Amino acid sequence: MARTLTFAAARGLARSRLNCACSLTHIRSLTSATNENNINQHYDVIIAGGGAVGSVLARLLLNDNVDKSLLSHRRLRPLKIALLEQRSSPPSLENIANTSSKTKHTPNARAYALSPTSLSYLGSSVLQRLKQTNRLGIYDSMQIWEHDGPAQLHFAGEDLNEAVNSGRLVDLHGLIERNNDTEQHQKQQQQSNRRPWLGSVVEDAPLVSAVWDELRNDERIDLIDNVQITSISAPSQNTMGNVEPPPPVEISCTRSITNEGGSKHDEECTLSADLLVAADGANSFVRRTLGHSFPMITHSYDRKAVTCTVELDVRKGDMAKTAFQRFLPHGPIALLPVWNSLNNDDNDAPIYANVVWSTTPSEANHLLSLSGTEFITTLNHHLCQGPNVNPPLLSNNNNRGMPHIPIIGTIAKEMDSLLRTANTALTMGTWTESPSRNYFRMPPASARVVGPIMGFDLKLSHVQQGYTAPRVALVGDAAHTVHPMAGQGLNLGMGDVYSLSELIKEAVDSGMDVAGTGLFLDRYNQERMVKGLGTVGGVHGLHELFRCSGSNSSSGIMNANALNSGGNASGVESIVGLGRSLGMNVVNGLGPLRRAFAEAAAGAAFSR
Repeated sequence: MARTLTFAAARGLARSRLNCACSLTHIRSLTSATNENNINQHYDVIIAGGGAVGSVLARLLLNDNVDKSLLSHRRLRPLKIALLEQRSSPPSLENIANTSSKTKHTPNARAYALSPTSLSYLGSSVLQRLKQTNRLGIYDSMQIWEHDGPAQLHFAGEDLNEAVNSGRLVDLHGLIERNNDTEQHQKQQQQSNRRPWLGSVVEDAPLVSAVWDELRNDERIDLIDNVQITSISAPSQNTMGNVEPPPPVEISCTRSITNEGGSKHDEECTLSADLLVAADGANSFVRRTLGHSFPMITHSYDRKAVTCTVELDVRKGDMAKTAFQRFLPHGPIALLPVWNSLNNDDNDAPIYANVVWSTTPSEANHLLSLSGTEFITTLNHHLCQGPNVNPPLLSNNNNRGMPHIPIIGTIAKEMDSLLRTANTALTMGTWTESPSRNYFRMPPASARVVGPIMGFDLKLSHVQQGYTAPRVALVGDAAHTVHPMAGQGLNLGMGDVYSLSELIKEAVDSGMDVAGTGLFLDRYNQERMVKGLGTVGGVHGLHELFRCSGSNSSSGIMNANALNSGGNASGVESIVGLGRSLGMNVVNGLGPLRRAFAEAAAGAAFSR
């Protein structure tokens, strides 16, 4: 079983065993003797941050992923890992599920939209337990539309069939059923109506608890909670490339200990590692402490996200495993499926969904100031509307300053009418391989807010020079943050931890120091810089593209009439808006192009 590390050497082994017997979380305690260098413990890898990114990295590092019959290809030695978490260790997933059933718990708004590839990194057993406890908000359909045009994007699970069948994308149905008995597995495989998932919404707490439950059962990792890193001593850049490997990174920690009587005291310790991984979020202490090694590029979107959980006024099935997203003048609003009642026979069971609404700070603050009833009214007014027609490119405002030449004005107006008509025709046409894709489905209305309405500022950030320094690597939000409009935040972090874990295990298999040379860390840095900058840049480009609205950019939630009527936009904004609308229709209509977008979002490998 995993070990919780206490730092006081005087406690002794007998006391450790007593602590183990009394531990409610079944984590074995270890007391480390301090050596002459005052290093209480040395590890191959120390992971700072026990949240979703850090815990999944630990799980991947402990996963040999090698056929047991190929003993010669097993790890040459087991990795010794420490996972440091500033908060208390999370409860077990069973405790969360039992508490939810007794207290009529509702889904939490702090959740992630994970792609199929990111879900696969959780592993078969974690996915099985999340599904068994009904903590997966699975969606196999997605509908995206704009407020100032007719364009729509409809993605469906069928768009991923070729990628799954060719092995370029994991079959999540098969992964979850991997450990089922043969007869049941064969019966489930024969179901012909199972569509690949486009993704799943997973709450933060159950996700982290499920992964920690896996880690608690592995003796190769020390789980150290209630710990605060106070200082870090890392090798300088000029130590790389020498004959001798750079010295280990050392960190000083303070851990809060609660005695049996309930009193608390702090213990101090110094730990060392061949590699320190910063998985401690956007405000990473590790990155800030080593700031000279990790300068950041930052950009404020001047936008704020408002998120909450709502109960829908529809009955079960009306969400139809669909994620909805509508683009408004100041940002998108999304309605995402989450877990719901396990009792399929209860027709009166409430149905929940998560709302993520990105808008200007003033409008976000206005939303946060509303009562629950007022928020629901505003939400339904702006989400439960269908596509619109493109506003004229040549409105009266846009004509100002143009030479008054009748024939030019007539030609311009005819071209304007032709382009807008063509775009509407593309939307209404049935030129895809599945005509139902062009059928717009109105999202379900919300009945009430359950839980708090929260807000947070949106910004872009990315490391400027690289993800690594001597014996240090950044993963997840410690290295980058993106706008939530494309749901790529945690998915990008999951890609980081998978890439890093594979290179660490490759180093160990080669009999090499995990980070003693730049060979493996440089490869990680190169891979993730390309992916990270590409994703951050792509999401930023989408954000800027949808900021060019065909309606008056000053219209918004506090000016509903202007929003719904389309308003007046500048000529450039109208042209960009029409071009964006045409582009969406082209993507939706061209099957290979649409499938390529769906596969990229799902994390499928490129076809060769």
